[in-house]
Amino acid sequence: MPAACCFPGVLAVRAYLPLLLLATIGSTALADDGPSARMQTFVAPSGEPFRVPEDQPYPVAKWFAAADKNGDGKLDFAEFEADFMRFFDQLDVNHDGAIDGIERTRYENEVVPETLGSSWALESRQNDEAEDVDFGSGDDQGATTIKRDKPRYGSNPVGAARFDLLGMPEPVAAMDTELRGRISRRVAEEAARQRFGVLDEQNLGYLTLAGLPPTYAQGHHHTRNSSPFGGKERAQQRQRGG
Repeated sequence: MPAACCFPGVLAVRAYLPLLLLATIGSTALADDGPSARMQTFVAPSGEPFRVPEDQPYPVAKWFAAADKNGDGKLDFAEFEADFMRFFDQLDVNHDGAIDGIERTRYENEVVPETLGSSWALESRQNDEAEDVDFGSGDDQGATTIKRDKPRYGSNPVGAARFDLLGMPEPVAAMDTELRGRISRRVAEEAARQRFGVLDEQNLGYLTLAGLPPTYAQGHHHTRNSSPFGGKERAQQRQRGG
């Protein structure tokens, strides 16, 4: 068999094998972990993404604080709609008053690529049936078990439904109820009104952070800060018995 030295190309490949192996291992690790392994993701009702490291409170709190302009802890419809339409305007890159197919594709590929993702291989849940859920205070005192309807995101959510409050795989495309391929401001405003109504289950006219349903990601990634509240706020809640 000819010696390897007779084939310079073989020697070159051998020289680069360690580097190629390290690159392959690194890329495989990133693919297995995914962005959610290091960052927590929340997709607002408007479709806007919020991402924070896992050692911080779940980013629904970041969205709520930004939308609650007067800081009273209550997100009324005016604030909700203003936040909703602010993101609509960001997506309307050409400023023609509508989100067209090109702008929606940009949203899906660049802004929230999670919309294109499949479900996680997490522990299986019961098939979309009503379930008993413990809505305790988090400190094992005064826990209450109530019957809750099947989750909005279903038992095997895909896309943004893993990270949002409404179970929508693609929240921007879901606004196109007229199936025109273009989402006008009027249609977006109607979507904001409808989504606020779904979240305001008690018809209070406002939303609170504590009253929002957990996202699928929030319920399945049990980190020490999976609560939307930070450590200080959580301690204050416990002192109040809440």
